[in-house]
Amino acid sequence: MNHTTRRRFLVGVAALAAGSVLVAACGGDDGDSSAGGGAGKKLAIVSPYYSDQPATKEVVDAFRSAAQAKGHTVTLVDTKGDLSAVNNEMQNAISQKVDAIVLGMGDPKEFGAGLAAAKNANIPVFGLDAGAADGVTANITSDNDFLGTTSAQALIDAMGGSGSIFIIHFDPFEPVRLRGAAARKLFEEKGIKVLEDIQGDPADSTGFAKTKVLELLTKYPKDQVQGIWVAWDASALGAYQATQEAGRTEVFVVGVDGQDFARAEIRKENSNWVATVRQDWPAIAAKALEVIEANFAGTAPASQTIVVPGELITRDNA
Repeated sequence: MNHTTRRRFLVGVAALAAGSVLVAACGGDDGDSSAGGGAGKKLAIVSPYYSDQPATKEVVDAFRSAAQAKGHTVTLVDTKGDLSAVNNEMQNAISQKVDAIVLGMGDPKEFGAGLAAAKNANIPVFGLDAGAADGVTANITSDNDFLGTTSAQALIDAMGGSGSIFIIHFDPFEPVRLRGAAARKLFEEKGIKVLEDIQGDPADSTGFAKTKVLELLTKYPKDQVQGIWVAWDASALGAYQATQEAGRTEVFVVGVDGQDFARAEIRKENSNWVATVRQDWPAIAAKALEVIEANFAGTAPASQTIVVPGELITRDNA
């Protein structure tokens, strides 16, 4: 190798080394983002309801977008209603050495095996509108007492302060159970009679509610029922559709979530879907990311359950 060739070789090696340092600092283009000089973390979202429930999809999508914008790598697994599969997917995430697991709703009491495995691996688990249980570092959710009480009061107001109702709830999901308990408490205090207390079906929220309410509207003729309180909008839609199909628009409906389709129906003139209570999913997602990043930095959550306020939606602000 002559002097000129050797010099060109050394310059080339130096340039290659500098380029390698630059690539390492900026992160590759394979989707494993490491913005902030290695600050990005690996987050695994596991959700049993992502494709089944509009509210779940909304909060998960908001969280995933916010986390990716901050340089984190985010994976998502949807078990499509299979609660037992959540445990397996949590253990898969642990084997992939993620930095945190995020539950996209679901009752953590069903996920004891996954939570125990995460705890043993020192991997924190956070809930997006899930629940509090051993192994959950923090659950970021709506104030479900507020959601239940506010929606129940809206129904009572629409009914003129008295009457009889149906309730559609889902107790296996802790946030929904809590808002249902709050609603029942207010109905009892105000002397509202609950004719039917129905366990809903999250796997077929709208279809199940529509079929069931159509049956009940036949069982209870006009003037025997004045309202239907539903714990989430996807099922409230089915109840509302049943009242429309049966010609029973004197029966008022309220829901919870503040979904776009609910707001659209509430806005209609003379609609008997009178209210929903909006869960602030973008705020819940942002708060969850804030709590997770603080935990990475060494600041533990102030509480295992962190609540974000909701908002009553009626025709005036739908």
